[in-house]
Amino acid sequence: MHDSDMFLASVNALESEAALHYEKAARHALDAGDTELEAFFQNLAELARMEAHEALSGKPLPVAANLPRIRPIEIERPRTAVKVISDEMLDLHLALERALDLKRRSHSYYAMMAILAPDPGLRKMARAFEHDDAAHLGEIERWIARLTA
Repeated sequence: MHDSDMFLASVNALESEAALHYEKAARHALDAGDTELEAFFQNLAELARMEAHEALSGKPLPVAANLPRIRPIEIERPRTAVKVISDEMLDLHLALERALDLKRRSHSYYAMMAILAPDPGLRKMARAFEHDDAAHLGEIERWIARLTA
């Protein structure tokens, strides 16, 4: 993928999908009574929506753009296992693991595009997104450590 429109459409797809997940994760956190984690996920959702919007800058998606799909992670709760943690905590842990997976993939993509993007402006944008994602990875890892301590 060396086309500028495809890169921007891909950023939009990655960040839009991530925003939807973060909003769902925020609801899980609120349901579990963790307003601090809910605010963290709401912040990630807002940042993802801003990055998606920034990528398109009000332009329509290219008609022929073959947008990447982030595969959903299907996780089924064990039905017969003894529950060691509550469903709410399991939901929060799974939400954080999914957030970590999304950030790792987008960070990897942006790191690659920071080198391979055809346009210096796109490389600069990819570096900025890569930098932001690196910081978010650290924050998510701290949340996981906090919940599993």
